[in-house]
Amino acid sequence: MKQNRLPARRVPCLTRNGGRRNLGSLFAALIVAPLALTTAACADTATITLGEFRSVQAGATPGATPVVAIDHDGRRAAAWVSAPDGGSNGTLFISIADAPPVALTDPLGPISPHGEAPPKLAWDADGNLHTMYIVSQIVPGRRFPVSALRLASSLDGGRTWGNPVTITDDGDNDFGSHNFHALHTSADGSMYAAWLDGRTGTSGSYMSRSVDGGRTWSPNVRIADSESCPCCRTAIATAPDGTVYIAWRIVMPGNIRDIVVARSSNAGASWSEPVRVHADDWEFDACPHAGPSLQVDSEGRLHAAWWTGKEGIAGVWYARSDDNAQSFTSPLPLGVAEFSRPAHVQLALAGGSRVVAVWDDGTLRVPRVIMRVSHDNGESFGPATPLSEDGVAATFPVVGVFGDSLSVLWAQQGAASLEHAEHSRPDMKDPSATMGLPEVGASRVMLREGVIR
Repeated sequence: MKQNRLPARRVPCLTRNGGRRNLGSLFAALIVAPLALTTAACADTATITLGEFRSVQAGATPGATPVVAIDHDGRRAAAWVSAPDGGSNGTLFISIADAPPVALTDPLGPISPHGEAPPKLAWDADGNLHTMYIVSQIVPGRRFPVSALRLASSLDGGRTWGNPVTITDDGDNDFGSHNFHALHTSADGSMYAAWLDGRTGTSGSYMSRSVDGGRTWSPNVRIADSESCPCCRTAIATAPDGTVYIAWRIVMPGNIRDIVVARSSNAGASWSEPVRVHADDWEFDACPHAGPSLQVDSEGRLHAAWWTGKEGIAGVWYARSDDNAQSFTSPLPLGVAEFSRPAHVQLALAGGSRVVAVWDDGTLRVPRVIMRVSHDNGESFGPATPLSEDGVAATFPVVGVFGDSLSVLWAQQGAASLEHAEHSRPDMKDPSATMGLPEVGASRVMLREGVIR
């Protein structure tokens, strides 16, 4: 099956020298002439060798919300949420280096299979593995589910897990408006969590820090007074000098919803004013469910990627900061067109000045996982390489890199199943509408490994 693509602002190798609409109408606009993706490498880049894609689950078990983390020795931890019959009664399954997965449950309730708020994994310097996830529940009379932000740790490489703890501190009840989280371990042993929180009545970006392996957490800090877009995931990265960066989508006057980054030089005690990565000036009065990705390289350069729905430049973009997020380079369009459904981009850093970007291409009728690789610290990117199969809906990819090797996971389902799920969502602009718990659905988690030479 051929994909139909909008006229895209793409070139084979990207370099730096080179009205309000709802999501339903954006999807309807994705009908134009086909444009083939090339997998050939640019003349000045290395070769990408890819293995076959395969399911990480046994049999026909459904799975969603994949996540991956690779430690300093190359051990790959992969996790996903599964539920009986694809429902909302989620259990987290964690597999180390393709070993049979370990099931993790939480005493507060089912683990949420929300695509834009998936569980997170992070190895620390001592080889311990940590996971952060959401437990959600319906409260009669509330329009949206309430959530508890939880963290569990394994001291034996993922074979067994300790009792989970709650990270938030806004009341005696663990549940509240806590979601769209990020987890990061830094070189000094600190662990940072970020999330969106509605405890004051409007959505804000919050963070907390643990210095004892996730057993206890510092008082929650609101990063900025401004309103955050309440449904786009946050991202965290730390620099070699200890600077902490957090990114999220802000709500500016006029319903402008662009990506910003704030930094802290004192382990999150205080934060700079947030800086826009780029003035997309995207005006939108709903929830796109598409947050940013951040990475910091060994030289302290901050790499950022994001999606915007701005008509005419809609899609996935990349930019870099060389001055501690005080300013950013002119952005590079990784995959853009006139219109795009929300895409979920993830960055990873490899050796040899390489930056890897993967995302689910929203400029297609049926989203497909795409990868581009830079070999010069983000100055330019090689051609687009499709990772998932044509005609099957592949969404919410994640990427892990170790040396020259990479692992990409994503959630996959039939195109008809994705379309049904999209059209079944309640219209939350209707004041009488209520949001149910997210479900695993008919998706499966796929893995594809490769080598960049």
